[in-house]
Amino acid sequence: MKLAVDFIFITGILLNIVALIVLLRLKQKKLPQYILIVFWLVILNVLIFFYAHLHELKTLKFITNFFQDGARFLTPPLIFLYLKSIFSNKPDLLKKNLIHFVPFIIYFTFYTAPSSFDFQYAKFIDGHIIALIKDVYGIVYFSISIKLFYVLSKTMKQNYSTIKEKDFLWIEKLLICLLLVRIVAFIGNGSEILFGYDVSWDAYITISFMIVAMAYLGYYGITQSEIFLPDFLIQDHPTKNSELESKNSYLKDEEKDVLRQQFYKCMTEEKLYLLPDLNLTMIADKMDVSQRKLSAFFSEELDSSFYDSINSFRVEEAKTILTSNAIESHSITGIGLSCGFSSKSSFYRVFKNKTGVSPSVYRTLAIKESHRT
Repeated sequence: MKLAVDFIFITGILLNIVALIVLLRLKQKKLPQYILIVFWLVILNVLIFFYAHLHELKTLKFITNFFQDGARFLTPPLIFLYLKSIFSNKPDLLKKNLIHFVPFIIYFTFYTAPSSFDFQYAKFIDGHIIALIKDVYGIVYFSISIKLFYVLSKTMKQNYSTIKEKDFLWIEKLLICLLLVRIVAFIGNGSEILFGYDVSWDAYITISFMIVAMAYLGYYGITQSEIFLPDFLIQDHPTKNSELESKNSYLKDEEKDVLRQQFYKCMTEEKLYLLPDLNLTMIADKMDVSQRKLSAFFSEELDSSFYDSINSFRVEEAKTILTSNAIESHSITGIGLSCGFSSKSSFYRVFKNKTGVSPSVYRTLAIKESHRT
C-alpha cells in the first residue's frame, strides 16, 4: 500500500511541476493564469507535506505544514475566484474578492502558526472537529461555485452561439469532482468521530482523488482564455421582480418589429449563423443596436436564448442539406461544420435536441419518405 501511495504522490508532484513550468513560461499571463499558479503552488506544498509524512521527513514536514494545514481554507476560494476571473475583465475583481481569503488568514494566524511552534492553547482544539469544519467549508464553497457556474452557463447562451468543451463545459466536471473529494473527506472524518473508525489511510485516498482533479484542471485550465460576458448579463442573484420588470418594460412594440426585421435579414440573407464563433456582440454591431437591446429582443420577443435561436437556423440549414443531393459529396460531420457548428459532438447534440433524432437517422428517414412519395 505504501509503495502505491508513494507512486501516486511522486506522479502528482511531477504533474504539478510540469503544470507550473508551462504556466510560468506563458508569455501573456492574465488573472486566471496567475490564480492557477498560486493554486498549483498550494497543491504542490500539500503533496510534498504528505510525501514527507509518509517517509517521516520531519524537517520537510514542518516547513510544508504551514500552508498545507490551511490549504482546505485556501483552495476553495481560489477555484471560486478562478471561475469568476474567466468571465469578468473588471480591473478590481481581485481586490473586491480578497475577503474570501480571510478565513485562511485567521486560521493560519491563530491555529497553524501556534500549533507548529507548540503553543499550549492550540492543543486543546480537537483536530477532528477542525477537519470537519474544513470539509464543510469546502463543500459550501464548491456548491456556491457550481451554482455560479450554472448562472454563467445561462448567460453564456445569451451571448454565444457555440459553447465548446475546451472553453467552458469542462469546468462543471472539475467543480463536481472537487465537491465529491470534499464529501468523501467529510464522510471519512465523520466516521472517525462517530464510530471510532481509523481513517489514517483515507487521507491518501482523498489526495489521490485530488490529483485526478488537478490533472483535469491542468489539461484544460492552463490554456483557458477568458470568456468575457457583458456586465448586464452577469447577475449572480437576480430577483423575480427584476426579471419580470425586464421582460415587461424594456423594449417597445415598434422596437421589437424593427429588431425582428433586422435580425431575420442577418439570418436569411447574410446567413451569419454559418459563422462558428458568432456571438451577441457581432450581431449587435451588424444591426447597429446595443447588446442589451438585442439580448432583450431574444428573451422578450423570441422567448429564446441567443444560443438556441442561432442553432435553430443552423439545424434548419443542416436539414435542408441532409435531404438534398449535396449529402452525396459531404460527410454528415462536414455538413454540421459547414452549417456553423464547431464540432461533430455539438452538431449531433443540438440536432437531436431540436429534432428528436440524430442527423444520420434524420437522413435515413428522409430517404425512406422520398421513396414512398
